[in-house]
Amino acid sequence: CGVVHAKSSPKAGAMSVVTRALPLYRRSVTDLLPHSHAALVRSSSRLRRQSRALVSSQPRRRDVATRATVNVESNMPPLSTRIQETDAPCIVQMQKMLAGKEDVISLAQGIVHWQPPEVALEAAAKSITDPRVSKYGTDDGLPELREAIKEKLARENELTDVEVIVTSGANQAFMNVVLTLMDNGGRAVLFAPYYFNHLMALQMTGHDITIADCDEHMMPDLEKLRPILAKGDVRMVVICTPCNPTGVVTPKSKLVEAAALCKEYGVWLVVDNTYEYFVYDGKEHGTVGGDNVLNVFSFSKAYGMMGWRGGFIAFPT
Repeated sequence: CGVVHAKSSPKAGAMSVVTRALPLYRRSVTDLLPHSHAALVRSSSRLRRQSRALVSSQPRRRDVATRATVNVESNMPPLSTRIQETDAPCIVQMQKMLAGKEDVISLAQGIVHWQPPEVALEAAAKSITDPRVSKYGTDDGLPELREAIKEKLARENELTDVEVIVTSGANQAFMNVVLTLMDNGGRAVLFAPYYFNHLMALQMTGHDITIADCDEHMMPDLEKLRPILAKGDVRMVVICTPCNPTGVVTPKSKLVEAAALCKEYGVWLVVDNTYEYFVYDGKEHGTVGGDNVLNVFSFSKAYGMMGWRGGFIAFPT
């Protein structure tokens, strides 16, 4: 899932920082390992079947008495049904499989090979003595950072009527979105193949999930989405572009169409833009806004800041 190798690190550019450390502006120049689009198309049906099978194979609503009995036998109180029904993260499973093995390249996790820009590392080191770092900060992020992010969103993503919340990575951003938009009994739609953490966030919060099909180009099939929305129980539709794990870029025109379709049925559209700079072969990353659209972003990949856990949500005002 995601990008594991590139031949060149992103070029340096202007930046703003968390406590004057996190860079905000730059287009990355990288070269992914080649992927065969034809192979992706040929395998799309198999991937969709496996994705649906993965969800359907999870134990659903196991009997409380049974769970209690099992845990009594092990002298352990029962865990929540939500956690028991949440997939184990596939990245961790792959790491365990590869432990101790040599001459193996793992494609399980999006880890870039470059370090954060030197100016960010230097600024982060200096910020340790800033009294603000050791005190409670504003819940939605430092005001100067949020303003810099909004400038970036307006310039690069054509998003203007938005506010910003800074989060501990894009995964926390997505979890915050789920907790904010979804009620008990609500349904969310993911397009297969999906980013596994999106599925896990919905599982561990106890929501119903529908796995929708992509078309022959591995893009969200909006014609098949319409009858799903027409049932009336969907609260949120998720699109990841560029897609993790396929790398397919959903054109802005299709995102606009998806936003309009979701608005027609009173549904939120959530777009994960974590890999916004990882576009190739003349493709362009597009972004859609609207009063029913939330966008998730990350500092992790393009800036080599995976362990810094920096992300943010752009939401309509």
